[in-house]
Amino acid sequence: MDVLSINLARLHPLIVHLPIGFLLLGMLMEGLQRRQKHNNYQPAIGLSLLLGTLASIVAAATGWWLAEEGGYEENLLQYHRWLGIATTISALLLYLGHLEYTRLLTKLYPYLLWVCGVALFAAGHFGGAMTHGTDYLFEKPAAPQTVENIEEAVVYDLIIQPIMDQKCTGCHKPSKSKGGLILTDQAGLMAGGDSGPLFNTAVPAQSLLLERVHLPMEVEEHMPPEGKPQLSAGEIQLLEWWMGNGACFDCKVEDMEDRAAVATLLEAYQAPADHWAKLDLPPMPLETVQQLKAQGLRVAVAAEESPFLLVDMARDTAISTRSFAPLRKYTDRVIELHCGHSNFSDELSGQLADFTNLKKLQLQGTRITDAGLGFLAELPHLQVLNLYGTAVTDAGLKAIGQLPELKQVYLWQTAVSDAGLTKWKEANPQVAVQQEADREVFGTAALNPPLLEAASTLFHDSIVVRAISNFKGVEVRYTIDGTPPGQDSPLFPDSLILRKTAEVQAFAVKSGWNDSEVSSARFVKAGLRAKAGRLLNPPSGKFQAQGGASLVDLQKGTAVFTAGNWLGYEGEHMGAVMELPELTAVNEVTISALSRPASWIFFPKSAVVSVSADGQQFREVGRADWPTIDKEVVETELKYFPIAFDPVEARYVKVEVRSPLRNPDWHPNPGGKSWIFLDEILLSGPEEAFDHGGISASNNLKTTK
Repeated sequence: MDVLSINLARLHPLIVHLPIGFLLLGMLMEGLQRRQKHNNYQPAIGLSLLLGTLASIVAAATGWWLAEEGGYEENLLQYHRWLGIATTISALLLYLGHLEYTRLLTKLYPYLLWVCGVALFAAGHFGGAMTHGTDYLFEKPAAPQTVENIEEAVVYDLIIQPIMDQKCTGCHKPSKSKGGLILTDQAGLMAGGDSGPLFNTAVPAQSLLLERVHLPMEVEEHMPPEGKPQLSAGEIQLLEWWMGNGACFDCKVEDMEDRAAVATLLEAYQAPADHWAKLDLPPMPLETVQQLKAQGLRVAVAAEESPFLLVDMARDTAISTRSFAPLRKYTDRVIELHCGHSNFSDELSGQLADFTNLKKLQLQGTRITDAGLGFLAELPHLQVLNLYGTAVTDAGLKAIGQLPELKQVYLWQTAVSDAGLTKWKEANPQVAVQQEADREVFGTAALNPPLLEAASTLFHDSIVVRAISNFKGVEVRYTIDGTPPGQDSPLFPDSLILRKTAEVQAFAVKSGWNDSEVSSARFVKAGLRAKAGRLLNPPSGKFQAQGGASLVDLQKGTAVFTAGNWLGYEGEHMGAVMELPELTAVNEVTISALSRPASWIFFPKSAVVSVSADGQQFREVGRADWPTIDKEVVETELKYFPIAFDPVEARYVKVEVRSPLRNPDWHPNPGGKSWIFLDEILLSGPEEAFDHGGISASNNLKTTK
């Protein structure tokens, strides 16, 4: 079969609808003609039957070619094929009968209408069965499965196979095994398809299944194909988690590692308590959630398609009665409220009375006292209460004991006495009491690394960097000279001002805690402010960002390459011209690029820089070559590529970035078209050479984040 035939064959699903429309229209007009004899539809009937016959011939031919590609259940295919041919023959005879081509056909014309109609519907039915399954007409949407104890559930049975059934088996089932792949059961998953095994247990991220899922939508091998329901981010994360645990078909949730990473997603499979199930509320509208966020609230839906809300007011020191006003219409939807380390106090406790379906309440580190706990009696379904680090005493335990469904309470670092707690435990044996630091609730013994926060990682003149820690009394020590920070390094100031490119490294220190890991962030100065950027060739598909403006807007792309900040080029090089406001001395160009081999994205292999004074005549001033990846890697990397040259006066700087064009030999798809992703091209002059100077800070202000 030549390429032309294959391409035409792929048009069969489109072409096959033409004879259906034309023939049904002709039959409908024939029926109207017989009922309304004064109307003359004969010319239109003849045209419809002619077009229907011709379209049937083309549909039958392309369908025959398409069937040769394989991947269809044989019995259904044979029924569909021969009924399609029967439809074509009967359509031709019907058209000739309409023309009264022979006396016999004229006599059989009324019967041919019925024969052609039955053949048409039968062929369409078996075509639909091949594409959508034999039960496509009466298939009921699968209800989401839930279990009483998620820890004891078999991951494959509860989570993975249902995902496959919803998003994958439409094209990969016994009746339609595209690519020789069947995903309806364990045997099919293990067998793989024409492209090989689906799993790579040694390096799960390089498994064929995950690579196809992560491919850009425009790539033909992307799964599911464009136009089909796509996997959600949560479903992809669950697949990655399962495959990261060896793609085990018999393992239970409790047997799997790294459960914390998918804990929120797993909650969707946990059968809700009877109370919440009986509420039978519709899913929380996305528009409503967005409206609440627009009013300054941090809210999230408890799970996909869930009717319930999670509200986060943690570390908010300005909570007031007005903060709860936007939630008044949705108090029955809020099941978790986090007010930890905020200004929440007894005066605000009365706001809780309306949240009658609240399941989890976090008040750690607040000014709540025994008096405020009295309002908790209005929360009959509260199961988890966190009072760590509050002034609650033995007297406050009486109110807590009145909560009928309370299962867990955290009382670490409160004023509750040992004797009072012992007595309360005896009266409430069903409640688990946590009195010491719990790793899952309060964090590990080591501090979390400080967050290095700035408006951007790219800047022109200067930028302010701040170090943020989620613990009080923490000291942050840092360096900017490329060496790791230590105990003798300076304290991080309230405002660290960078005026040159620098890499900031910092870690957190607190008495009684282990030091945090070192966090680092590189802040790059674009010494020359380009007036505009112009692309010499357009990027591919949806990876067009803001066109040439994306190269000069200092908006750094992230590891999520689909977020819209990257310019993507598939199987081709990239060229752009940067325009400066005036003739300026330039001696370095820096390219910002992304590498994600699992999605066929690689760093550029070289670049050429040319300059011009008028934008017409360019001359080359510098070039650089960079080594290609010669081994299997799975990490996502963001990197800057500098091209330095002797200072030269220029107003226009042309940068030609060379792509590898093809995937390397070790790639799962060797020789396939690869991508390059770029987001910024930075220009520097002689006075902007990289160093670690130009740093200033408010060193008289002690950092206690």
